[in-house]
This record gives sequence, C-alpha cells and structure tokens, in this order.
Amino acid sequence: MADIKPRRPASARTRPEAASAPKEETAPLPAAAEDDGVYDDDETWLFAVQECMTTEDIAKMGFTNVILLNAARWRPEEGTENPEEAAAKAAAADAHYCFGIKGPVFETLKRSEKKDVEERLVAGMCGKGDVLIVIQNAFPSDASDPGTVMVGRLVDCIETAYMQASEDMVEDLAGVSVVLEKCASTPVLTCVWDDGTQRTLEVTET
Repeated sequence: MADIKPRRPASARTRPEAASAPKEETAPLPAAAEDDGVYDDDETWLFAVQECMTTEDIAKMGFTNVILLNAARWRPEEGTENPEEAAAKAAAADAHYCFGIKGPVFETLKRSEKKDVEERLVAGMCGKGDVLIVIQNAFPSDASDPGTVMVGRLVDCIETAYMQASEDMVEDLAGVSVVLEKCASTPVLTCVWDDGTQRTLEVTET
C-alpha cells in the first residue's frame, strides 16, 4: 500500500511521546501546521484501497483506534423482497453497534432517519484520539448494489456528523478518516438517498 500523507482532520488529543524516537517508516503522520481543529473542505479523509489493510498499514497512517464495518453484511441474499430496505436496516444496526452508540438502535439508513443518525454518531467519534473507520468489501463501482448504496449513505452521515461536530467545537472530538477496502479506481463516492437526493465525495486512492 502506498504511503498516505494527507492533511487529515486533527484530533482534540495529542498522542503521548514514545519511549524512543520512532523509525522513519513507522512514524505517525503529522497534522498540518497551525491546524485550528476545525474541519476544512481541503482536508483529505476518505480513502480507497485495492486490498485489505493490515495493522502495520494502519499504524503507518498514525491511527491507534479502528472502527471496523463490513459492507458484505448489508447485501441481502438473492431473491430477498425489498433488498434496499433490508440493507438499510442491517447497515444502520451495524453502525449503531460498531460505533458503540447508546440508546435505541438506529432503525434504518433512510433520509427520514439521517439527522438522528448523524447527531448520535458524534458520540462514537469522541474520546479516542485518532480514529480510522474501515469499511470492508465496499465495492463502490457497483452503484446498483444495495450494500454499496449503504456505504455511500453511511459515509455521508459520517462526514456530515464530523463537520457539524467540528464547527460546534465538540469537546474531545477525534481526528476521523475513512478507508473503503477492495475498491476499484474511484475518484468519487456517490451517496444516494431514498428520496432521490444525492451528493458526491472525493476519494483518494492509495
């Protein structure tokens, strides 16, 4: 995997010093100088990789905390009635579980629930230093696949939640990045909702 040297969103926490100076190839990547802690549009946070990441890859990126989701769990069996509905429920429940969100389980990843999901995701982004969110089996090149649709919706929620939390200066907000595994060359991720609204997010391939 190629070295990743982006200007990442900064964490409210600073990683403690190591007992000895780290080797150059494993040194955590520095945040941008004079970072005010507020998320900017030019910060690189969404990545795509062709293969599965290793713990060494993650350490080289400077992350110490990982939230792992698997989009394969959001792909219903062939013949499932209303597959997008099933995918939306599975993805929402996984996000609630993997982010460690308290309270009622997210019901679905639909436009009607988007604001609630975003507001409650913020708690899963706090108190952890730097956080890498890895979505396995993302396959964003297949836009017709229900699981891939949910990848776009969840990433949209993550970005919107983080942006708002950063603007609000939420206490102890982590520096958050997202990696989409097993992705073909994809310059943008399209996020499509059930009401027809959509947006695209720039993806950095490594």
